[in-house]
Amino acid sequence: MKRTRGRTIALVLCLALVALAALPGCSSGGDSDTYKIGFIASQTGPYTALGLPAIDGARLVVDQINAAGGVNGKMLELVLYDDKGTATDTALAAQKLIEVDRVPTVACITATGLSHGMVPTLNENKTPGLIMSGTGLIDASLGAWAFKPTSSEKDYIPLPLGYLKDDLGVSTCAGMIENSGYGEGGEHYLDLVAPTMGITVVQKQHFDPAATDMTPQLANIKASGAEAIFIWGSGPAGALAVKQAREMGIMLPIVTTPAQASSSYMESFKQFYEMEPSLVSIDSKLTMWQQLPASDPDRALCQQFDEAFVARYNRHPAMWEAIGAQFIMFIADGLDRANPDLSDIVKARGQLRDAYEQTANLSLFMGTHTMSPTDHYGRIVHKEVLVTYQDGRKVLVKTMTD
Repeated sequence: MKRTRGRTIALVLCLALVALAALPGCSSGGDSDTYKIGFIASQTGPYTALGLPAIDGARLVVDQINAAGGVNGKMLELVLYDDKGTATDTALAAQKLIEVDRVPTVACITATGLSHGMVPTLNENKTPGLIMSGTGLIDASLGAWAFKPTSSEKDYIPLPLGYLKDDLGVSTCAGMIENSGYGEGGEHYLDLVAPTMGITVVQKQHFDPAATDMTPQLANIKASGAEAIFIWGSGPAGALAVKQAREMGIMLPIVTTPAQASSSYMESFKQFYEMEPSLVSIDSKLTMWQQLPASDPDRALCQQFDEAFVARYNRHPAMWEAIGAQFIMFIADGLDRANPDLSDIVKARGQLRDAYEQTANLSLFMGTHTMSPTDHYGRIVHKEVLVTYQDGRKVLVKTMTD
């Protein structure tokens, strides 16, 4: 793969976006002719609806890059571990990848609370790693070795709040907040941003990520007089809350965070997602590329990946497939520029960390990133959209530029 800078990753990689035969993608071996990528995702536990799709997205991009000749003449190899839905298992997997598998870099893809458990491990072992954190609260605490090439709620929370205020005329809302690192960040920014947009949060209720009964919290919200509900969570309980709200006769507008737009949740709760007023969720451009205007700069990138994904898996990708894919894109871009010396793993990790810090104008599905030694988030372009649900499909409601 040729070395280039500051460009759209889909064009840079020159990938053959066609259905590809599966190449080896999750062994723990490898040699100096292979870039081993530690990849931690939920294969069991409460977050499998996020982790498994992320693995599919990552595998597709790895296979595309390898089919195109690899990076610096070397093949990419996923070394895959199950986080089992806990921060402890995430940290243990990261430690094993670093000490036993001796990977030059690690990625944790599933959920905010899990990935946060890996940050100390990365910094203590001086290994560059990518975390799937949805909260800006951690941006200043990533340290010298953790990177976050994804989104933060501080960037996209104005989108659903603006929809409630400007499109629906809502002036009060209630928050259903998950007890997690992601929920903590959501609550912080909801309290911070809502008043500036003319919305009063009149009630806040909390739930556990694996909760199965949220009727007490919903009853409190129903009695609060709120005009809308904002569900903030990353586990299945956030989607289940939509069903239980509708079963209780709560027909207020409901907006949700991105996880609830997961294909598996949509299929499970289709009837309740589509009840009027139909659910509105934050989602990615990738999911909605066919409804984007032809002038949208990300339409071609999303179309190419979507068509390749459908050819490979016979289904359309959603947000977590996109995140898994873009983590590999980010790593490949860094490897390409660093060309790390694999004969010295300590040196190689430092070279790759430095390359990550020099990432410039890298356009991915969820945003465009420019990083530095003092900014390991660096999202300079935000790409979220709002979607609703009708007749078994998602319908574009609003983009960040509307």
